[in-house]
Amino acid sequence: MSHVLVISHSRGMHGAEVVMLQAIRACRASGAQVTVVMPSVVPSEGLDEALEQIAGVRTMLLPYRAGGIDVLRTTIVQLYNIPTLRKLKKFVEEERVSVIYSNTTLTVIGATLARITGVRHVWHWHEPVDERFGWHESLELLYPQMVQRTDAIVCISRHQQEEWEQALKMKLHNARVVYNPIKKIVSPSSNRHALHKEVRIGYIGHFEERKNIELLVRVFDLLHEEEPDTRLVLCGAIDERDRLYVECMTDLQEPVMTILPQTPDVAKFYSEIDILVLPSWRETMPLVVLEAMQAGVCVLQTNQSGMTERVEDGKETLFFPPDRPYILLELLEQCIDADYRARIAKAGQEKAMKLVQDQSFDKQIKTILCV
Repeated sequence: MSHVLVISHSRGMHGAEVVMLQAIRACRASGAQVTVVMPSVVPSEGLDEALEQIAGVRTMLLPYRAGGIDVLRTTIVQLYNIPTLRKLKKFVEEERVSVIYSNTTLTVIGATLARITGVRHVWHWHEPVDERFGWHESLELLYPQMVQRTDAIVCISRHQQEEWEQALKMKLHNARVVYNPIKKIVSPSSNRHALHKEVRIGYIGHFEERKNIELLVRVFDLLHEEEPDTRLVLCGAIDERDRLYVECMTDLQEPVMTILPQTPDVAKFYSEIDILVLPSWRETMPLVVLEAMQAGVCVLQTNQSGMTERVEDGKETLFFPPDRPYILLELLEQCIDADYRARIAKAGQEKAMKLVQDQSFDKQIKTILCV
């Protein structure tokens, strides 16, 4: 029986952790033993409780940290992690761990542990290669070494794999593309686009510079001058600094622009908007757009994304370059027409539901981990 040692970079419940949980469920369903290691140096943000809901999963809290944004900080992190590495080495040998599974590119402790124990290492990469994400060019000196000691790298799109290969200046021969599982949400009624006069444009996600929210706010400012029956709703993980950052971008106030805190009830948020805009500089595989499409929302999204591999531009969604505000403005102006955006939303909803029903994530991840 396989024994999978899962190493998480956090104790949160963000996209990478949600995918990790599904991988754990798939392994447990196949009969594999699973132990999950989490960093005790950060507070629990839902992951501990979520793991308790999966029968037979063991958990360990140990003091370690994820990698830094450059070689110096990552090296310091690796030195800090040495005591935990010793404990994990002993655990791996005594418990006969068959594979080490690291979630996120930041989880460098897994690659080191695999090297000193000789155990297979599977590394799940979710993040884009982008200086806005925090990637520093000096890491090109470190990551190729860890990649060469890794048995399998799981990328979540071909787009992401190609960008990493370009950044690292090497071919990832040990990489496999496994698209993330798509959460099914309850879809509202099909006549949503005729329920109200005003057009509500939304964004949901983190309030970070790399998400390029400023583009959306600036473009909406121009759109609102032409189309006063428009509203902007921003929803995400924010603190007061983020709120001021967004509010300073525009003179618009409530109810023209509304800023909402992060919510677990994404279906409710999608039911209250007509158009979702994801303007990020880069995305790997943004599942929020497939959630919105399930809900019958017309989606406009960055073309710097692995989603270009899964949905058709001009039919099921609308792509735009994140550095071209007037293209986004033109697309939004087209989507003011209820019939037009309803056609895009309907085709997108049909595609999203097919992707929900036809998933191969569990089978692929079990093939990689449970050998």
